[in-house]
Amino acid sequence: MRRGGKWFLGVLTGVVLWMTGGLVTAGEGNNAWLASMQAEADKALAQAAPRQAEAGWKKPLPLSLGLDYTMVSDYVWRGLNFSEYAGEGREKLNHQASLTVSWETERFGTFGANVWFEFYQGQSALDANSNCCLQEVDYTLNWSYDLSKLNGKIPLTFETGWILYQFPQASGDGKTTNEWYFSLALDDSKLFSTENAVLNPTFRYYLDCDDVRGSWLELAFSHDFAMKELGLKDAPILKDMTLTPSLTLGWDHRFHSSDEIRKGDRLATVVYGLQLSYDLSSALNIPEQYGSLALSGFLNYSQVASDALRKGDYMNDEFYGGAGVSWSW
Repeated sequence: MRRGGKWFLGVLTGVVLWMTGGLVTAGEGNNAWLASMQAEADKALAQAAPRQAEAGWKKPLPLSLGLDYTMVSDYVWRGLNFSEYAGEGREKLNHQASLTVSWETERFGTFGANVWFEFYQGQSALDANSNCCLQEVDYTLNWSYDLSKLNGKIPLTFETGWILYQFPQASGDGKTTNEWYFSLALDDSKLFSTENAVLNPTFRYYLDCDDVRGSWLELAFSHDFAMKELGLKDAPILKDMTLTPSLTLGWDHRFHSSDEIRKGDRLATVVYGLQLSYDLSSALNIPEQYGSLALSGFLNYSQVASDALRKGDYMNDEFYGGAGVSWSW
């Protein structure tokens, strides 16, 4: 308490002296006394900066929350367009929303859960027997672990989980299916000796355990170009934007093998993406304890890489895009 009182008195004295501009004109004795107090105030102010930094806001719990809403022109998944029908004309929009919860532990990694919804405005035209616009609901449970905690020479993050897919408009056995998956994400900044990741290579493997009993593999690359790091840190609006080009290769391992024509293993799709995100929290100086708010827009081009998958108009090249808003804490 005594130490804290001395620190407070020093800061208060320094502020008063700064406001008065040193206009106090007393005798030499008084000047010496003031000089001593000024030195004490300077010392206290120097100590205040690190104390304030240490007193920065920290989460009361190792809990993370996320909410996301995205409006897209087409719902394209693994090369297939699930929101296209003959004579559609003007695009009917898809509305996608998700809720994510995760809990991070010091020793055992991070445990998470997610629920994702897909609503299609043209669902009644796509399926005359449908009774609403809800097309799909996915439930995911996952666990991830930073392998560099075991060995600093292994800059990989491992994740595994289970996904339950529900299709409310379907019937019979096709109403649900589930997948087990795992992924490996490489922090290549260690390889390139850079501050930030360069290509963010990520490998994902999905195994359908119910309806399809096939596998889908992905190899994805992306890079974030933060405008503030490209000489635009003082440019209004632009300083809070990030441009992210991406490339995703999709490999079909009996996943799309619904007949003899498409049976086999192949490179199925190549997806070229471009996303622009805007950090609203930074732009509006929203305190960290209220979470992070962001806007985003994207354009994707999904190219079919296999002639066998093109046969019978089963799969086509797709150009689609969308915009969304997300909040995380």
